[in-house]
Amino acid sequence: MAKQKLTDREAKDILLKWPQVTAAIWEAPQSHGAWLRAHPKNGKHRGPYIVSPGADLFKTQPDGLYVYFNGVDSADVVIIESCGSVQNLNDKRSRYIPTSHSTLLSCSNKWFDETINTSGGGRKPRWETCGSLSECPAHDIKVPIRHLRVLFALPNDIYKEWCPHHIPAGYEFFCPHSSLDSYTAPKMQIFLSRMSIASQFYLQR
Repeated sequence: MAKQKLTDREAKDILLKWPQVTAAIWEAPQSHGAWLRAHPKNGKHRGPYIVSPGADLFKTQPDGLYVYFNGVDSADVVIIESCGSVQNLNDKRSRYIPTSHSTLLSCSNKWFDETINTSGGGRKPRWETCGSLSECPAHDIKVPIRHLRVLFALPNDIYKEWCPHHIPAGYEFFCPHSSLDSYTAPKMQIFLSRMSIASQFYLQR
């Protein structure tokens, strides 16, 4: 039975089981390429982090982070934050409240050039795996975040108490801790797909 309250380490261990590269959980915004898992990291180089323009301190490194690069012009991000208490939830929510300025995703070129496993047992550099970059950035880059969604995972007892009394912002999603380990379940897949930018458009087929 899935745990109803996870430690930070337990939550990250579960997120490490989520795909390194995916176009199945969330559709690729440009109809090609894929989302890369940046956190929890599975390599030796530090993954991307979120920062305000001009800021060198107070960087935000989420528990879980998936990134889709629109070339080197902008990035779309899906964030997963595991919260252990209401105070922790409020702190993490405050990091993503829309402000009058943009937020940036800071990425090192060493992270882009690091080789990772791909589906089918192959191995490729990250930049090539994402399918939306023509070459590895020659230096570290900071790109504006275009589309942001955040999934907050709460201990089951807090989840049951919190949800009936709060209205999430448009970019916020919530789930109980026990559901993090069931991302392949059909119900969870449908829920996660709602975080995709594609879900906001009606497609005539």
